[in-house]
Amino acid sequence: MAVIQQINETSYALDARGSRMVLEQIHSGWRMKTRNAATRVWGLGGESWKEFRSLAEVEAKYKSWKGIAALIGTTVGKPA
Repeated sequence: MAVIQQINETSYALDARGSRMVLEQIHSGWRMKTRNAATRVWGLGGESWKEFRSLAEVEAKYKSWKGIAALIGTTVGKPA
């Protein structure tokens, strides 16, 4: 089972199914950066990213991130 790791006060990382995902708190919510086989091939080694207004949106989009709101200890829907 993949384990969410805290990088610093506002960043968390997870390695799952060949992807490296980093969740960062930003001014408007949260940003998920992803590196996987597709981004390495099509992005010339780069990463893709998506922004979310809430941790509930992150949990709905990424099953492996279920429970991140409880781990962070915030009200789901609001950045810390």
